[in-house]
Amino acid sequence: MSQYESNLPIPKSFFNSETKEPFTTCMMCNESLADKQYMVEKAIKNYPALGTQEIIFEYAMCLSCAGKMHLELSEESRERIEAYMKEHLQNRVQEQNSNPDFDFQQSLSQCIVAKTDVSHSAEYSIYAMCNGSDMTINGFPYALSGEIQDEIMQLLSAKSLEILDDFIGNHFSGPPEVREILRKRPVLI
Repeated sequence: MSQYESNLPIPKSFFNSETKEPFTTCMMCNESLADKQYMVEKAIKNYPALGTQEIIFEYAMCLSCAGKMHLELSEESRERIEAYMKEHLQNRVQEQNSNPDFDFQQSLSQCIVAKTDVSHSAEYSIYAMCNGSDMTINGFPYALSGEIQDEIMQLLSAKSLEILDDFIGNHFSGPPEVREILRKRPVLI
């Protein structure tokens, strides 16, 4: 069986940066992820002059909580995001399935929409779909540049922006500059 038809052990790039292990609980419901499908997002800031990167925020959310949060967004926002993602990602699974040499690590270095190297963006995010201790290879994992995330934020209604702002306020802490970065980025929902 080829890698795009199966699950792979979760790579370290999607581990919790504090524990150096896979995420164990959903950030929303705090339930164990051991036997659940869930998503992981990591937002990364590049420091090209220093040749380094920093994780701005990271989390894992079970699909049940992600679905509930998605439904909290306005219908208008949901329709716009779904149309945008369909337009830009409709061939992603087909590309993976038709390429026996698909390298998920390489897919994390290039924005899935803009097809640009994410190391050239000031910020970017990587996303994975996991099932227990495995990462699912079926349209995931992928990276989105900060520029594309800005485009996605423009699709959100005022109501949806308020919901995301509340989500950020309730689940992420840190210095004001980090909270400001979070407010400018769509979370994986």
